[in-house]
Amino acid sequence: MTLNDDVLTIPDFLLRKPKKGRPRKVEQKEHSVESKYTMWDEIKQKRYGSRYDIQLGDEAPRIGSGLRIVYVKEGRKWAHMTSHSGDPADNAGRVRKRLSLKRWFDMKARHEKRQARHERAVKKIRKKANEANA
Repeated sequence: MTLNDDVLTIPDFLLRKPKKGRPRKVEQKEHSVESKYTMWDEIKQKRYGSRYDIQLGDEAPRIGSGLRIVYVKEGRKWAHMTSHSGDPADNAGRVRKRLSLKRWFDMKARHEKRQARHERAVKKIRKKANEANA
Protein backbone atom coordinates (compact mmCIF):
# COMPACT_ATOMS: atom_id res chain seq x y z
CA MET A 1 0.00 0.00 0.00
CA THR A 2 1.53 3.31 -1.03
CA LEU A 3 0.66 6.76 0.11
CA ASN A 4 0.15 9.31 -2.54
CA ASP A 5 0.15 13.09 -2.33
CA ASP A 6 -3.65 13.35 -2.14
CA VAL A 7 -3.77 11.67 1.24
CA LEU A 8 -1.00 13.83 2.73
CA THR A 9 -2.38 17.20 1.67
CA ILE A 10 -4.28 19.35 4.16
CA PRO A 11 -7.89 20.04 3.15
CA ASP A 12 -8.79 23.62 2.28
CA PHE A 13 -11.21 24.13 5.19
CA LEU A 14 -8.41 23.41 7.71
CA LEU A 15 -5.96 25.89 6.23
CA ARG A 16 -5.65 29.23 7.95
CA LYS A 17 -6.46 32.23 5.88
CA PRO A 18 -3.80 34.97 5.99
CA LYS A 19 -4.86 38.10 7.86
CA LYS A 20 -4.91 41.33 5.94
CA GLY A 21 -2.93 44.33 7.10
CA ARG A 22 -0.15 44.68 9.61
CA PRO A 23 -0.32 43.17 13.08
CA ARG A 24 -1.38 45.52 15.85
CA LYS A 25 1.25 46.73 18.25
CA VAL A 26 0.56 46.06 21.89
CA GLU A 27 0.29 49.33 23.74
CA GLN A 28 2.16 49.30 27.00
CA LYS A 29 0.76 51.57 29.65
CA GLU A 30 3.27 53.58 31.55
CA HIS A 31 2.33 53.37 35.21
CA SER A 32 3.23 56.25 37.44
CA VAL A 33 4.71 55.44 40.83
CA GLU A 34 1.53 56.47 42.65
CA SER A 35 -0.71 54.33 40.44
CA LYS A 36 1.63 51.37 40.86
CA TYR A 37 1.50 51.63 44.66
CA THR A 38 -2.30 52.01 44.67
CA MET A 39 -2.57 48.98 42.40
CA TRP A 40 -0.30 46.99 44.75
CA ASP A 41 -2.36 48.12 47.74
CA GLU A 42 -5.59 46.93 46.09
CA ILE A 43 -4.06 43.52 45.38
CA LYS A 44 -2.83 43.21 48.96
CA GLN A 45 -6.23 44.18 50.38
CA LYS A 46 -7.89 41.45 48.30
CA ARG A 47 -5.37 38.84 49.45
CA TYR A 48 -4.69 39.78 53.07
CA GLY A 49 -7.69 41.82 54.26
CA SER A 50 -8.19 45.38 55.46
CA ARG A 51 -5.29 47.82 55.70
CA TYR A 52 -4.37 49.42 59.03
CA ASP A 53 -1.62 51.90 59.88
CA ILE A 54 -1.28 50.69 63.44
CA GLN A 55 1.07 51.28 66.36
CA LEU A 56 2.52 47.94 67.46
CA GLY A 57 4.28 47.16 70.71
CA ASP A 58 5.46 43.64 71.36
CA GLU A 59 2.30 41.99 70.00
CA ALA A 60 3.95 40.83 66.79
CA PRO A 61 7.74 40.68 67.25
CA ARG A 62 8.41 39.29 63.76
CA ILE A 63 6.63 42.28 62.19
CA GLY A 64 8.31 44.76 64.53
CA SER A 65 7.26 47.55 66.82
CA GLY A 66 6.26 51.11 66.11
CA LEU A 67 3.98 52.47 63.42
CA ARG A 68 3.45 49.71 60.84
CA ILE A 69 1.27 49.14 57.80
CA VAL A 70 -0.45 45.78 58.23
CA TYR A 71 -3.29 43.96 56.53
CA VAL A 72 -5.70 42.06 58.78
CA LYS A 73 -8.23 39.43 57.87
CA GLU A 74 -10.63 38.56 60.69
CA GLY A 75 -11.79 34.99 60.94
CA ARG A 76 -14.04 33.16 63.37
CA LYS A 77 -11.39 32.53 66.04
CA TRP A 78 -8.26 34.24 64.75
CA ALA A 79 -7.14 37.45 63.14
CA HIS A 80 -4.42 36.94 60.53
CA MET A 81 -2.05 39.91 60.37
CA THR A 82 0.25 40.32 57.36
CA SER A 83 2.97 42.87 56.80
CA HIS A 84 4.07 43.02 53.17
CA SER A 85 6.37 45.61 51.67
CA GLY A 86 6.87 46.03 47.95
CA ASP A 87 5.56 44.02 45.03
CA PRO A 88 2.76 41.57 45.93
CA ALA A 89 4.16 39.04 43.44
CA ASP A 90 7.37 38.83 45.51
CA ASN A 91 6.80 37.03 48.82
CA ALA A 92 10.26 37.78 50.22
CA GLY A 93 9.02 40.81 52.20
CA ARG A 94 5.91 39.14 53.62
CA VAL A 95 5.64 38.45 57.36
CA ARG A 96 2.56 36.89 58.95
CA LYS A 97 1.24 36.67 62.51
CA ARG A 98 -1.87 35.04 63.95
CA LEU A 99 -3.61 36.77 66.86
CA SER A 100 -6.66 35.83 68.88
CA LEU A 101 -9.71 37.93 68.07
CA LYS A 102 -9.86 39.33 71.62
CA ARG A 103 -6.30 40.62 71.38
CA TRP A 104 -6.92 42.02 67.88
CA PHE A 105 -10.08 43.86 69.00
CA ASP A 106 -8.12 45.42 71.90
CA MET A 107 -5.43 46.59 69.48
CA LYS A 108 -8.05 47.88 67.07
CA ALA A 109 -9.80 49.87 69.84
CA ARG A 110 -6.46 51.46 70.86
CA HIS A 111 -5.83 52.30 67.20
CA GLU A 112 -9.23 53.98 66.80
CA LYS A 113 -8.72 56.03 70.01
CA ARG A 114 -5.29 57.14 68.78
CA GLN A 115 -6.72 58.08 65.39
CA ALA A 116 -9.54 60.12 66.96
CA ARG A 117 -7.05 61.92 69.23
CA HIS A 118 -4.88 62.72 66.20
CA GLU A 119 -7.85 64.10 64.24
CA ARG A 120 -8.85 66.35 67.16
CA ALA A 121 -5.29 67.68 67.41
CA VAL A 122 -5.14 68.42 63.67
CA LYS A 123 -8.50 70.18 63.82
CA LYS A 124 -7.30 72.32 66.76
CA ILE A 125 -4.10 73.28 64.92
CA ARG A 126 -6.03 74.25 61.78
CA LYS A 127 -8.42 76.37 63.84
CA LYS A 128 -5.50 78.26 65.43
CA ALA A 129 -3.89 78.76 62.01
CA ASN A 130 -7.13 80.14 60.56
CA GLU A 131 -7.52 82.56 63.49
CA ALA A 132 -3.95 83.78 63.07
CA ASN A 133 -4.44 84.36 59.33
CA ALA A 134 -7.72 86.23 59.78
